[in-house]
Amino acid sequence: MKAGILKYSILGAAVSAASLSLSAMAQSSATSEEAALEEVLVTASRREQKLQDVPAAVVAVSPDSFKFQGLQQVSDIFAYTPGVTFDDSGSIGRGTVAARGVPQTLAIPVFGVYLDDTPLSTNTNFAGGGTFLDGLLMDVERIEVIKGPQGTLYGATSVGGMMRYISKDPALEEVRGNVSVDANTIENGDAGNTLSGTLSVPIIKDTLGVTLSGFRQDRAGYVDYVNAATGEVIDEDVDQADNEGASLDVLYRPTDRLDLRFKYVKQEANYVIGSTVQLAGIDSDKAMWGDFTTISQPGTEQVEYEIISGTVEYAFDSATLTFNTSNVEMSYAQQSDLTAAIGGLLDQVAGQPPGTTTSVLADLEQGSDKSVQELRLTSSPSDKLEWIVGLYYTEEETFNNQLVSVTPEPPFEVLRANLPSDYEEFAGFGDITYYFTPDFDVTAGVRVSSSEVTLQFNTAGILAGDSEFNGDVIEDTVDTYLLAASYRPSDTLSLYGRIASGYRPAMTNLPLLDPITGENLADPLIAADEVWSYELGAKGRSTDGLFQYDLAVWMLDWDNFQTTIFANGVNTGANAEDGLSAYGLEGELSLNPTDNLTFLANIAYADSTLNSDEPGLGGVSGEQVPNLPEWTASLRWNYNFPLFSSWQGVFSGGVRYTGEFESAYSESTTNEAVTVDSRALTDVNLSANYENYTLGLYATNLFDERALNSRTDQIAGPGLYNSTGVFERPRTIGVNLRYDF
Repeated sequence: MKAGILKYSILGAAVSAASLSLSAMAQSSATSEEAALEEVLVTASRREQKLQDVPAAVVAVSPDSFKFQGLQQVSDIFAYTPGVTFDDSGSIGRGTVAARGVPQTLAIPVFGVYLDDTPLSTNTNFAGGGTFLDGLLMDVERIEVIKGPQGTLYGATSVGGMMRYISKDPALEEVRGNVSVDANTIENGDAGNTLSGTLSVPIIKDTLGVTLSGFRQDRAGYVDYVNAATGEVIDEDVDQADNEGASLDVLYRPTDRLDLRFKYVKQEANYVIGSTVQLAGIDSDKAMWGDFTTISQPGTEQVEYEIISGTVEYAFDSATLTFNTSNVEMSYAQQSDLTAAIGGLLDQVAGQPPGTTTSVLADLEQGSDKSVQELRLTSSPSDKLEWIVGLYYTEEETFNNQLVSVTPEPPFEVLRANLPSDYEEFAGFGDITYYFTPDFDVTAGVRVSSSEVTLQFNTAGILAGDSEFNGDVIEDTVDTYLLAASYRPSDTLSLYGRIASGYRPAMTNLPLLDPITGENLADPLIAADEVWSYELGAKGRSTDGLFQYDLAVWMLDWDNFQTTIFANGVNTGANAEDGLSAYGLEGELSLNPTDNLTFLANIAYADSTLNSDEPGLGGVSGEQVPNLPEWTASLRWNYNFPLFSSWQGVFSGGVRYTGEFESAYSESTTNEAVTVDSRALTDVNLSANYENYTLGLYATNLFDERALNSRTDQIAGPGLYNSTGVFERPRTIGVNLRYDF
């Protein structure tokens, strides 16, 4: 079997980066915003806490402050969250996240994603780990980004960190809602628009509330499809995408002690091709033809999520019992036209005249059906002892089906591959916090996770060969730990230290058979990988309210991490021979020089290097991990000013910086290592607010910087390369109108 046919795609610490909600619709002064910031509550530790008191690196973001500035994808939030990088490969609904020097290796995510208490990340390697729920346009109260491993409370895949979409509670007292429309145009590209709305109604006052929300986004394209030989434009703006979603949220509160919550979410994105541009070569960031062009034949791609969850929460006198059950169905489908690529070859193999084959279509379908049940008991707030205990169970069925169809049908099968896999996990977890004094406390936590995973596959056709495999059940047990301490020497300063671990579960591996001996050249088991993180941080503010800050340093070790290696002429899954070490620093400063002006500055540094030579990766000892910039930074501002009468104006914006990085390991035999230059992009917004109406004008990438987000330079032979890249979206100018009620 040719594996290329199958697509799978010492000082520590962390920041507690509290993010200001620089809302474009703010009418209050910066002073009142600051007062609110001090009372921001988050649930990163699975209990409600003041952001200042959480002994971890947490960023709390208001989505509205981004959406009204034309930043409508979750990747835009990550761009303003230094220390976190997002690679969407130019495709909406796709993407991987890396944080704290932990790169995305193999398909199992290293950065967990939750919708409230529902985990969305897949736990297997064959379900399409690059699929990502972008929930920024949903009815979301805030987004919490937690840096560093979170294995004790959140389990597998939260290796470098995680994020949670926190939904707004349905209204129980008064009707609320909003309607908004956004229209935009992209430089030398197409026009786009977004329509969204939310209605939350108390069906029974103080007892039953229902929220309905939905959106439809026409994302403008800017990449043209051209003839590879002549550069003639065949179709313009082919990377346009349609993205839509809807949700139903029901809250039933029959007594003050009992909450029953039901949530349904459906989201779907459709497009014909991503925004990947064909580059002129390894020494160029220019397109092969024109400005932003591709020579790849457009096909069809679809990303779909369907989420159903139910939560029961009962408050006893001394503790709260929470039970959450959920089912998440995720799928990614792609159809590619391979006629030009292999049509002639198939004619030769079939012994038929050139041009006989008129169509070669490759279909890929992959995804998962994941069910989760979690039961936890959380103690009531106390100034002496607090604790959480819980049980967790998940069962996940994944599919990965590939088929090549040819017209007219040849006298042989070209490719058919099916790779179903099953994952099951049972875990127990808990942590306990003891307050030695009102200003000093220590938290210890542990999680024990037992998992079973199986993989089966069968293939047929000349591109993969005929084979069948019924894998054995792989059983594994992993323990993760947490130890944290917090000290508050004054009301304006909080210090913390944290030691934590995270992991990805063990998995089975596709056999790689020697064509002569039949021996399996691949490791049949890819063992669980585990990371240990050490962090120290300080959070504080001036007594006069002029500024606030979050500072931290961190270090981590990731041994024998799961990855893809190149061995015996093909790619296969494996554990790294050794591991990597990373360290860094992060800092945030918010400044309120006047009642109407606020600045928020962030900076992060991460050094992530291999511990020893890794021939399978093409990396050498001490080499920086590819696709991870050492430096990232951002600056945001928000200025409120009176316009006239009852009209209030807001001028806001930001600058986001990403340092340079290498696109591959220096000794890779599959991809050439090329430096991706640093980039800085500017976004601005001017809005006017009158009563419940807000009208805004914005520009993203204001100066139309032509900057590569990522690139891949595949080695096709001696001196031959297939160079492609994904650019930051060109300047986009838009206008939006919102009505709140």
